[in-house]
Order: sequence, then C-alpha cells, then structure tokens
Amino acid sequence: MKCPVCNAKNSPEASACAGCGRSLRGREARPARRAASRRPNGEAAEAAALDSNNPAAWRAYRVSLWSLVPGLGLILGPVATMLGCRAVHSVGDDFSASNRAKAAIVLGAASTFTQWLGVTLIYFSRS
Repeated sequence: MKCPVCNAKNSPEASACAGCGRSLRGREARPARRAASRRPNGEAAEAAALDSNNPAAWRAYRVSLWSLVPGLGLILGPVATMLGCRAVHSVGDDFSASNRAKAAIVLGAASTFTQWLGVTLIYFSRS
C-alpha cells in the first residue's frame, strides 16, 4: 500500500505509514496540524503594541471595579470618576486607554449613584 501523503511503500496490513507515521486507515491521510501559533511574529508584536500600558487609565479602571463592592462604592465611586476624568485628558490618541478611562467614569458614577441612593433610602425608610 502506498501512503497518499509521502508516497512511501508500506505493507498491506500496516495501520500507519513507515515513512511519515500518518494513519493509513482513513479514506485520506490528513496533514498534521501545526502546533505553533497561527499568528506570524510580526502580527503578535503589533497586537502587543496596540494594548495600552497607560498607568493612569489602568488605575482608574481598577478603582472603578473595586467600587462595585457594596459599601466601598460610597468612597471609591467618586474617586474612580475623578481618576477616570484625569486619565481621559492625559491619554491622547491611545484609544484603548481612553476607552478604559471612560469605562472607569461610567462605572464609578453608576456605583456612586446607586450606593448613595441605597443609603438614602435606608435612612428615610427608618424615620
């Protein structure tokens, strides 16, 4: 039997090719999959360069995520909103950092509003 991939001669009862090791039992032998990344090296470097490392935007975003914790948002919500506003003005043309800073503003404002509203409703429901 002849291997359809490498054209090596094999015995008729062989289950795998002696030359390339591919299975001879299927209708057709498939080429092996590549184990390496599908991205060429140039694209990987470009993708890494597109991700922002702006510390002000990351700080504002992290604080806004922590402000979602009940109770912490009373203090961290306004802080995240202010840090996000400062980061928006300092990022320039970096869209990734700009979007991260804008997300910090929205999350900080939303957590501030909802948590202070909750405290207000609890206070007025007791009186």
